[in-house]
Amino acid sequence: MAQPLIVDLHLDLAWDALFWNRDLTQTAAEVRQQEEQDIPQVAAGFDTGFCTVTFPEMRRGSVGLMLSTIMSRIEPRYLESRRDGMRTQEQAMAIGRGHLAYYQAMTRRGDIKPVHGVADLDEAVEAWQNPTDRTPIYHILSMESADPIIDANDVGWWWDAGLRVVGPAHFGHNTYIHGTFTEGGLKPPAKPLYEAMRQAGMILDITHMADQAVWESFDLWDGPIMASHCTCRSIVPGQRHLTDDMIRELIRRGGIIGLVFCQFFIDPDIQWETRPARHSWDSKYGMEGLLPHVERIADLAGGSLDNIAIGTDMDGGFGAEVTPTDVDTIADLQGFPAVLERGGVSTSDIDGILHGNALRFFRRAWS
Repeated sequence: MAQPLIVDLHLDLAWDALFWNRDLTQTAAEVRQQEEQDIPQVAAGFDTGFCTVTFPEMRRGSVGLMLSTIMSRIEPRYLESRRDGMRTQEQAMAIGRGHLAYYQAMTRRGDIKPVHGVADLDEAVEAWQNPTDRTPIYHILSMESADPIIDANDVGWWWDAGLRVVGPAHFGHNTYIHGTFTEGGLKPPAKPLYEAMRQAGMILDITHMADQAVWESFDLWDGPIMASHCTCRSIVPGQRHLTDDMIRELIRRGGIIGLVFCQFFIDPDIQWETRPARHSWDSKYGMEGLLPHVERIADLAGGSLDNIAIGTDMDGGFGAEVTPTDVDTIADLQGFPAVLERGGVSTSDIDGILHGNALRFFRRAWS
């Protein structure tokens, strides 16, 4: 029996390849073995975490469609935990275009294939009904931090390059918006950016936005909207997560929320802003730790699970040291249906969470 297709709404693969210097055409075990030999990097505090996501692992787990990110932001390099920020927007733009070049190179290899609209989406679903070891992983190009977009006039260039989803915020505050660890809203360049994105047909992602920025974005934006990788603040405290009111508004607008497969998003004893060092944390939860978030979102949606999807963020600054205890690589997502079934989720709703809700969202956004 074929494995069900899984859609992952957030994977930082170009960042993993270029910042962590990972060869994603290898298995996770091969990458880990290679990184164990990089003693000087570890000694210098350049800790990659235990690799969980590569193209072979995604194929093994039938993660056949993803939102692949372009990720670069303005941020002084003064924090030990984050050394990937740029000092100027021009630098961030250059890094972002480098990430695009990586995806283009992997497309030429045949490992991935871009999705630009509904026809490509339908092709992806058909291809993954009976995949082979050479079936490409289809990807919708997204952006985490809008700094690589120089200004509103640059949106058209990015659309033509395949960009379909933009999350303007990331850590800190940038050219356009306040994000995680900051307080504030949209900056003056954000309004023309949003107007250009809306005209092009892009989707807005509110992940990482500071609270004020979320509500100001709701006021300005009337197009398709999502939270690619978030969980519930009512269960796990911290600004990084969504409040009930934010979730209600996303639901009202037909948006989707991607569940994050990380202890820091499912353990209620962890405060995001003061979370522990990854390797010192005693991971307590398997994938069942996501069930309270599924239940909470469903409660806020009047019992419906139609707004819930998967946005693992695996290898997005952390590795298997803090994934759910029953997840060693992304291939282990195939165990999530059984977890959901034990939690009382129906077969049709499980299919929705794995892929159906995300596919419906994109078809509607692009119709």
